[in-house]
Amino acid sequence: MQGLTSEILFEKFEIIEVLKKDEHAGVYLANHIYLSKKIILKVLNTKKLPDHSIVERFKREAKILARLDHQNIIKVLDFGMSKEFFYISFEYIEGESMRNMLKTKSLSLEQKEHLMIQLLKGLDYAHKNQIIHRDIKPENIFIDKNLTLKIGDFGLALSSEDNFVTNPYSIVGTPSYMSPEQVRGAKLTPQSDLFSTGVVLFELFSGKNPFLRDNVSLTLNEIISYDETNLPSIIKELPQNIQDILLLLLKKKIADRVQSAEEILTTLNVNLEQPTIVVNNFNSEEKRSKLAFAFIAIFILIVGGFVLSQIFSTNGNKDDLTNQQQQNNNTSSTQNDPQPPINKDSIQETSELPLTQENKDGNELNSTTQNNTQNKDSEPKSLGLGGLVVECLPWAEVFIDGERMGVTPNVSIRPINLQAGEYTLKLVHPDYPVFSQTIKVNAGEVKNVRISLDATMGFVKCFVHPFGDVYINGEKRGQIPSPDFLKVKPGPVRLIIRNNDYRDIDTAFYIRAGDSLKLKFSFKKP
Repeated sequence: MQGLTSEILFEKFEIIEVLKKDEHAGVYLANHIYLSKKIILKVLNTKKLPDHSIVERFKREAKILARLDHQNIIKVLDFGMSKEFFYISFEYIEGESMRNMLKTKSLSLEQKEHLMIQLLKGLDYAHKNQIIHRDIKPENIFIDKNLTLKIGDFGLALSSEDNFVTNPYSIVGTPSYMSPEQVRGAKLTPQSDLFSTGVVLFELFSGKNPFLRDNVSLTLNEIISYDETNLPSIIKELPQNIQDILLLLLKKKIADRVQSAEEILTTLNVNLEQPTIVVNNFNSEEKRSKLAFAFIAIFILIVGGFVLSQIFSTNGNKDDLTNQQQQNNNTSSTQNDPQPPINKDSIQETSELPLTQENKDGNELNSTTQNNTQNKDSEPKSLGLGGLVVECLPWAEVFIDGERMGVTPNVSIRPINLQAGEYTLKLVHPDYPVFSQTIKVNAGEVKNVRISLDATMGFVKCFVHPFGDVYINGEKRGQIPSPDFLKVKPGPVRLIIRNNDYRDIDTAFYIRAGDSLKLKFSFKKP
């Protein structure tokens, strides 16, 4: 794809590897600079496309996936336009497609059932959100090293709000996974996805596709002439519960076919609200060896720790511990007193998309933790004690294991003294989601935790003609057009743009932490 030569794309994606590239499109493994995480970036050059429907497919995929938030559906992190380029960034899955897995891995029955349950859960969630995938096949199903499954490629999907840029009844999909009604070009329903799922599961458990033939014409003919009465004899070698599921999914007539993925999950006694438990991954022998080694190491550490504790309990400096405990009591009583007003000059404001900020020394403030090596004089010297310094932008109340320690920046002045161990750090600010993170404090060290609460928010920028007042979840947030992004708490968002001379723009969408959405609207006369 011509025109993209920089290692940094769209000022926020650092290219790590080119996965696929041609004149019109590219797929990259990249680092999202703001989120500090690997992502998959799809880029489309809209200038020289032979078929404009490809752009609509890209946009449809981004909009649909932005609405779906489920552990078994691949997540869209960001999408937008930059000059002639349309881009979408997806979460990076360290794994492979089900197609590649079927070719290279040998799975147990338990592992196959584990994948089946996740596929049905993801589909059930999509269907309940009025989304029909239309192209369920092993190539569009991705599995990581822990056997977590995610459904991807919603480029052909239809939603109840779709404006049918392409004919909704046209024949789209992959021939050997199409339902009979899909082959005929009839109206599709969630049950069409369920038939395709039945074909995928048939292949997962038996190793072959029941309809695949030498060419497309023969394959389509096989689906049209499919006689479901022959199915029981074909799958008789499979476990009975799998046979029952395939017989429900692969009914030729929609009226006879199971109505929803939830019905199948109910027969399997699967709780939709509970996450699917991870079973052993492919490297089971290696894992068993590592677990055995880990148990031995833990045993040695326990015995060694017991011996050391006996030594220290005899020879330790009790006066130091007593003095330190007294200091902790004094610190706690001081920090629970009412705090003075926050100095607003210490709160940095910016009109950019500030997922990370910088302090005066140029150090990045983000949600990572690091050892403070610059303040050796403040390190606790008492046995088993460590220190914690919390820095947060813009500000927050600090809680450790549920106990309020004060408000930043006050608690950033000197370390909070804690016994070595793991703690739950919670930061509370009324305008942001609650931030929670497990931290580990080591004896004799001061740990510096630096947080930007903006990383917990989503960001929305609206473009409208001529202008309007913006309301997000009922709260007025200013007037647009405006150069600023609006911070939005993650979750469902209802957006209303109002101009008394026109009809209200009223829409809803779902936003996640780190999302940055650019939305364009035009007012219409009453």
